[in-house]
Amino acid sequence: MKIVKKILIVIAVLLLLISAIGLIFFPAQIHVERSVVINKDVSTVYEQISNLKNFQSWSPWYDMDTTASYTYSGPESGAGQALHWDSKEKNVGKGSLTIAEVVEDSMVNMDLAMAGGGEGAKAIYTLTPEGDATKMTWSMDMNAGMNPLMRIMGKFMDGMVGPDFEKGLNKLKARVESMPSLSSSITVEEVEVDDTEYLFVHGKANINNISQFLGASYGKIGAALGKQKLQMAGAPFAIYYSNSQTEWEMDAAIPVSGPGKDDGEIKAGKLKAGKAVMARFFGSYEQTGMAHQAADEFIKKNNKQVIGAPWEVYVTDPMVEKDTAKWETDIFYPVQ
Repeated sequence: MKIVKKILIVIAVLLLLISAIGLIFFPAQIHVERSVVINKDVSTVYEQISNLKNFQSWSPWYDMDTTASYTYSGPESGAGQALHWDSKEKNVGKGSLTIAEVVEDSMVNMDLAMAGGGEGAKAIYTLTPEGDATKMTWSMDMNAGMNPLMRIMGKFMDGMVGPDFEKGLNKLKARVESMPSLSSSITVEEVEVDDTEYLFVHGKANINNISQFLGASYGKIGAALGKQKLQMAGAPFAIYYSNSQTEWEMDAAIPVSGPGKDDGEIKAGKLKAGKAVMARFFGSYEQTGMAHQAADEFIKKNNKQVIGAPWEVYVTDPMVEKDTAKWETDIFYPVQ
């Protein structure tokens, strides 16, 4: 019994010694960082990293377990979007990544949660223009708190995770450099638009809930189509009455085969035939501001006068086409 007692005392002393070493000599803050220069404009890179549904295409961990479970929640992209994964592969594990903040063409700040991980972990993508190229930095910050073992492990985190960051950045570089630049994904022209009957829901939305507003409104309009014996006559669209990057007064609308009727929050409307400046854009919805800017430049250059609210036509169904680079949005400004 005395031998067992001595062994337990030695183990206790060793644990105390390890704890003391960990707390005294190893910092609580853990930082890992890697960078790569991508030979594409910053907007093209940002379009890829601001949507977590693109992450699997360049994730360094995806190929480790192709049978892992991946689910998404929140908006289609940008702040609030979340990726959840669950894998039996120890190097992949279980966790979630949630976009907490975005700065267009500059930064994506994410909350990282991992089973058995540190407190308040952050993953950050930072973009810096370098001429016609873009430097992307992928960093991770964790707080080991008062956990001495996590602090000691943090000393080796750079060597453990850094190579994975390098692999992922190189995969992203290859993917983005093979894609057309966003600037080449916009065409602008003056067109004639026809009379268009539509049903719509009027409301307000912000950058965090616009996807939910549009989705819910289109569902309500879809139900009204059957009730009014109308057919959908084109891609869904939205009319924007306020000029803002973050909050809008708007109509969520669907073109229909004939004149509709007002029914509660479902209203009937009509776009009148006439001239419009149209910007055709391919990319994620967060990047449509570039197309609006291109349309505005065309309008000024050609001395056109805008005579009504612009509308966006969502040609591509994001539930069918997962690659955001292939999403087509046609933006119209009525002019005279």
